[in-house]
Amino acid sequence: MSDKTCPVCGNTAFPRLIKQNVTYYQCCNCKMLYSGPLDQEGKVGGGNEEARNLEQNHIRVDRVGALVKNRTRAEVNVLDFGAGFGKLVNDLNTAGYHAIGYDAYSEEFSRLPQKDYFDVVTCVETIEHTDAPYIEIDVIRRALKVGGGLMLETSFVDVAIQEGIELEDFFYIDPSVGHSTIFSHHALDVLMVKKGFHIGPHWNRHVRFYIKAY
Repeated sequence: MSDKTCPVCGNTAFPRLIKQNVTYYQCCNCKMLYSGPLDQEGKVGGGNEEARNLEQNHIRVDRVGALVKNRTRAEVNVLDFGAGFGKLVNDLNTAGYHAIGYDAYSEEFSRLPQKDYFDVVTCVETIEHTDAPYIEIDVIRRALKVGGGLMLETSFVDVAIQEGIELEDFFYIDPSVGHSTIFSHHALDVLMVKKGFHIGPHWNRHVRFYIKAY
């Protein structure tokens, strides 16, 4: 296995581990871990979608509210990118927002979102399914208004480090569910700036916030 060039920061990435016969490389600089493209068919919604959304979506709806607290909900356009079967879309609409979904792997939500239209984009447990050149972020940026916010939720290499978990044992590194890129916090910030975003005030180690710069 030869070394590769990190698709985010351009430094050398070394073979780091093998899971299910898939090699993951880790950048020596930004610490991102990635495998390259994986099969994403049949992954819509992810595992245990109903229970996860019932347990967590009220928190996500509240976070959207914190971003647009000076506006009435009916005038706020929200896109859920990687919408799965639309659970968060439904909860956002029930809360009074104007929300639609986009998911390239879902017939219901496969229509590309309108350009320069959305105030907020949510992206929950989706970015880890992407690979270079991360064109999905370009789609998100195109859909957002200038100054609009992206609320991105995933897990990170940093989480394993903070918890003292060896990467070989980190559950999030799982090719069987299509997890091809596990970012570090730093790597995601670097990529998002390259893609035309400002780094916002991040919520926590799983939920990051970015603002469309131009």
